[in-house]
Amino acid sequence: MKNTSIKMLAGIVVMGIIILSGCKKAETGPKGDQGTQGPAGPVVNMTSGGSITGTITGTRKDGVAFSEPFSYMYYFPGMGSSGTLDSSGTSNYTFSFQRQEADIFSSNYSSININTSSKTASTGTLSLNLTFEKALSSTKYFSFNGNISNAAATGLSYNASTGLFSGSFNVTINGFSNSTTNTATVTGNFQANVIQRVQRVYQEGTVKTD
Repeated sequence: MKNTSIKMLAGIVVMGIIILSGCKKAETGPKGDQGTQGPAGPVVNMTSGGSITGTITGTRKDGVAFSEPFSYMYYFPGMGSSGTLDSSGTSNYTFSFQRQEADIFSSNYSSININTSSKTASTGTLSLNLTFEKALSSTKYFSFNGNISNAAATGLSYNASTGLFSGSFNVTINGFSNSTTNTATVTGNFQANVIQRVQRVYQEGTVKTD
Protein backbone atom coordinates (compact mmCIF):
# COMPACT_ATOMS: atom_id res chain seq x y z
CA MET A 1 0.00 0.00 0.00
CA LYS A 2 2.84 2.33 0.91
CA ASN A 3 4.66 1.50 -2.31
CA THR A 4 1.51 2.24 -4.29
CA SER A 5 1.20 5.74 -2.75
CA ILE A 6 4.83 6.51 -3.47
CA LYS A 7 4.40 5.41 -7.08
CA MET A 8 1.30 7.59 -7.45
CA LEU A 9 3.10 10.61 -5.96
CA ALA A 10 6.10 10.04 -8.22
CA GLY A 11 3.80 9.84 -11.21
CA ILE A 12 2.15 13.15 -10.33
CA VAL A 13 5.55 14.86 -9.98
CA VAL A 14 6.74 13.49 -13.34
CA MET A 15 3.48 14.60 -14.99
CA GLY A 16 3.89 18.10 -13.57
CA ILE A 17 7.46 18.31 -14.86
CA ILE A 18 6.30 17.27 -18.33
CA ILE A 19 3.51 19.89 -18.35
CA LEU A 20 5.81 22.67 -17.14
CA SER A 21 8.53 21.81 -19.62
CA GLY A 22 5.96 22.00 -22.42
CA CYS A 23 4.93 25.60 -21.50
CA LYS A 24 6.65 28.49 -23.28
CA LYS A 25 6.97 32.08 -22.16
CA ALA A 26 4.46 34.36 -23.91
CA GLU A 27 6.01 36.41 -26.67
CA THR A 28 5.03 39.98 -27.69
CA GLY A 29 3.68 40.08 -31.21
CA PRO A 30 4.69 42.64 -33.86
CA LYS A 31 3.45 46.20 -33.41
CA GLY A 32 0.32 46.94 -35.37
CA ASP A 33 -0.05 49.67 -37.95
CA GLN A 34 -0.85 53.18 -36.75
CA GLY A 35 -4.50 54.09 -36.96
CA THR A 36 -5.96 56.73 -39.22
CA GLN A 37 -5.37 60.33 -38.09
CA GLY A 38 -8.48 61.82 -36.55
CA PRO A 39 -10.07 65.02 -37.85
CA ALA A 40 -8.31 68.27 -37.00
CA GLY A 41 -9.86 70.38 -34.29
CA PRO A 42 -11.28 73.83 -34.99
CA VAL A 43 -8.76 76.60 -35.59
CA VAL A 44 -9.51 80.13 -34.40
CA ASN A 45 -7.81 82.71 -36.59
CA MET A 46 -7.67 86.25 -35.29
CA THR A 47 -8.36 89.13 -37.66
CA SER A 48 -6.20 92.25 -37.73
CA GLY A 49 -7.41 95.72 -38.60
CA GLY A 50 -7.64 98.98 -36.74
CA SER A 51 -5.93 99.42 -33.40
CA ILE A 52 -5.93 100.71 -29.85
CA THR A 53 -2.45 102.01 -29.03
CA GLY A 54 -0.96 104.15 -26.31
CA THR A 55 1.22 104.44 -23.23
CA ILE A 56 0.50 103.71 -19.57
CA THR A 57 2.45 105.81 -17.05
CA GLY A 58 2.41 105.42 -13.29
CA THR A 59 3.95 103.73 -10.27
CA ARG A 60 3.87 100.00 -9.54
CA LYS A 61 2.82 98.61 -6.16
CA ASP A 62 6.49 98.12 -5.27
CA GLY A 63 7.14 101.84 -5.78
CA VAL A 64 8.92 101.56 -9.13
CA ALA A 65 7.84 104.12 -11.75
CA PHE A 66 6.88 102.75 -15.17
CA SER A 67 5.97 103.91 -18.65
CA GLU A 68 4.76 101.06 -20.84
CA PRO A 69 3.60 101.29 -24.47
CA PHE A 70 0.84 99.00 -25.73
CA SER A 71 -0.53 98.22 -29.18
CA TYR A 72 -3.55 95.97 -29.71
CA MET A 73 -4.66 95.26 -33.28
CA TYR A 74 -6.52 91.91 -33.34
CA TYR A 75 -10.09 90.76 -32.83
CA PHE A 76 -12.20 87.63 -33.32
CA PRO A 77 -13.95 87.43 -36.71
CA GLY A 78 -17.70 87.81 -36.98
CA MET A 79 -20.44 90.26 -37.87
CA GLY A 80 -19.69 93.59 -36.21
CA SER A 81 -16.66 92.24 -34.37
CA SER A 82 -14.42 95.00 -35.77
CA GLY A 83 -16.70 97.56 -34.16
CA THR A 84 -20.29 98.78 -34.04
CA LEU A 85 -22.20 102.03 -34.20
CA ASP A 86 -25.51 101.97 -32.38
CA SER A 87 -28.10 104.63 -31.57
CA SER A 88 -31.00 105.03 -29.17
CA GLY A 89 -32.21 108.28 -30.72
CA THR A 90 -31.24 111.04 -33.10
CA SER A 91 -28.84 112.60 -30.59
CA ASN A 92 -27.42 109.57 -28.80
CA TYR A 93 -24.84 107.41 -30.59
CA THR A 94 -22.46 104.77 -29.25
CA PHE A 95 -19.29 103.58 -30.97
CA SER A 96 -17.99 100.29 -29.52
CA PHE A 97 -14.95 98.18 -30.35
CA GLN A 98 -12.17 96.12 -28.76
CA ARG A 99 -8.73 94.89 -29.66
CA GLN A 100 -6.15 92.48 -28.23
CA GLU A 101 -2.83 90.83 -29.03
CA ALA A 102 -2.60 88.16 -31.73
CA ASP A 103 -2.29 85.34 -29.17
CA ILE A 104 -5.85 84.25 -28.31
CA PHE A 105 -4.65 83.18 -24.84
CA SER A 106 -3.06 86.56 -24.06
CA SER A 107 -4.66 88.72 -21.38
CA ASN A 108 -3.54 91.93 -23.10
CA TYR A 109 -6.76 93.55 -24.22
CA SER A 110 -8.67 96.83 -24.41
CA SER A 111 -12.28 97.80 -25.05
CA ILE A 112 -13.69 101.24 -25.81
CA ASN A 113 -17.19 102.71 -25.82
CA ILE A 114 -17.74 106.30 -26.90
CA ASN A 115 -21.05 108.13 -26.64
CA THR A 116 -21.64 111.13 -28.92
CA SER A 117 -24.49 113.51 -29.70
CA SER A 118 -24.09 112.91 -33.44
CA LYS A 119 -22.20 110.67 -35.84
CA THR A 120 -19.95 113.53 -36.87
CA ALA A 121 -19.20 114.93 -33.38
CA SER A 122 -15.51 115.64 -32.77
CA THR A 123 -15.71 114.90 -29.02
CA GLY A 124 -17.48 112.28 -26.94
CA THR A 125 -17.70 110.52 -23.60
CA LEU A 126 -15.22 107.65 -23.25
CA SER A 127 -15.41 104.39 -21.29
CA LEU A 128 -12.12 102.49 -21.35
CA ASN A 129 -11.09 99.05 -20.07
CA LEU A 130 -7.43 98.10 -20.37
CA THR A 131 -5.32 95.08 -19.40
CA PHE A 132 -1.56 95.00 -19.90
CA GLU A 133 0.85 92.28 -18.74
CA LYS A 134 4.60 92.02 -19.22
CA ALA A 135 7.27 89.61 -17.96
CA LEU A 136 9.93 91.35 -15.86
CA SER A 137 12.05 88.25 -15.24
CA SER A 138 11.72 84.48 -15.09
CA THR A 139 10.07 84.81 -11.66
CA LYS A 140 8.20 88.12 -11.87
CA TYR A 141 5.73 89.90 -14.14
CA PHE A 142 3.93 93.24 -14.18
CA SER A 143 0.16 93.39 -14.55
CA PHE A 144 -1.97 96.49 -15.07
CA ASN A 145 -5.77 96.40 -15.06
CA GLY A 146 -7.64 99.67 -15.21
CA ASN A 147 -10.96 101.17 -16.23
CA ILE A 148 -12.51 104.61 -16.41
CA SER A 149 -15.89 106.04 -17.40
CA ASN A 150 -17.12 109.52 -18.26
CA ALA A 151 -13.73 110.55 -19.64
CA ALA A 152 -13.14 112.66 -22.74
CA ALA A 153 -12.46 111.34 -26.23
CA THR A 154 -11.18 113.96 -28.65
CA GLY A 155 -10.31 114.35 -32.31
CA LEU A 156 -13.16 112.05 -33.32
CA SER A 157 -13.71 111.37 -37.01
CA TYR A 158 -16.28 109.06 -38.61
CA ASN A 159 -16.50 108.27 -42.32
CA ALA A 160 -20.00 106.98 -43.07
CA SER A 161 -18.90 105.61 -46.47
CA THR A 162 -16.05 103.43 -45.20
CA GLY A 163 -17.09 103.02 -41.55
CA LEU A 164 -13.67 104.20 -40.34
CA PHE A 165 -13.85 105.75 -36.87
CA SER A 166 -10.82 107.27 -35.14
CA GLY A 167 -9.82 109.52 -32.27
CA SER A 168 -7.63 109.91 -29.20
CA PHE A 169 -7.75 110.12 -25.41
CA ASN A 170 -5.68 111.25 -22.42
CA VAL A 171 -7.10 109.99 -19.15
CA THR A 172 -6.08 109.75 -15.51
CA ILE A 173 -7.19 106.59 -13.68
CA ASN A 174 -7.23 106.86 -9.89
CA GLY A 175 -5.74 104.19 -7.64
CA PHE A 176 -9.15 102.73 -6.79
CA SER A 177 -9.77 101.92 -10.46
CA ASN A 178 -6.50 100.25 -11.42
CA SER A 179 -4.46 97.34 -10.08
CA THR A 180 -1.39 99.38 -9.07
CA THR A 181 -3.51 101.22 -6.44
CA ASN A 182 -1.65 104.37 -7.55
CA THR A 183 -2.80 107.06 -9.96
CA ALA A 184 -1.99 106.17 -13.58
CA THR A 185 -2.19 108.08 -16.85
CA VAL A 186 -3.16 106.47 -20.15
CA THR A 187 -2.75 108.34 -23.42
CA GLY A 188 -3.61 106.77 -26.73
CA ASN A 189 -5.18 106.69 -30.17
CA PHE A 190 -7.65 104.37 -31.81
CA GLN A 191 -9.19 103.54 -35.14
CA ALA A 192 -11.67 100.87 -36.18
CA ASN A 193 -14.01 100.09 -39.02
CA VAL A 194 -17.44 100.04 -37.42
CA ILE A 195 -20.65 98.63 -38.83
CA GLN A 196 -23.88 100.43 -38.05
CA ARG A 197 -26.78 98.62 -36.48
CA VAL A 198 -29.95 99.62 -38.30
CA GLN A 199 -33.09 99.80 -36.20
CA ARG A 200 -36.27 101.82 -35.89
CA VAL A 201 -36.08 105.16 -34.13
CA TYR A 202 -39.30 106.86 -33.02
CA GLN A 203 -39.43 110.63 -33.31
CA GLU A 204 -42.47 112.90 -33.10
CA GLY A 205 -44.92 110.14 -33.97
CA THR A 206 -43.02 108.98 -37.05
CA VAL A 207 -40.84 105.96 -37.63
CA LYS A 208 -37.57 106.25 -39.50
CA THR A 209 -34.47 104.19 -40.03
CA ASP A 210 -31.29 105.64 -38.54
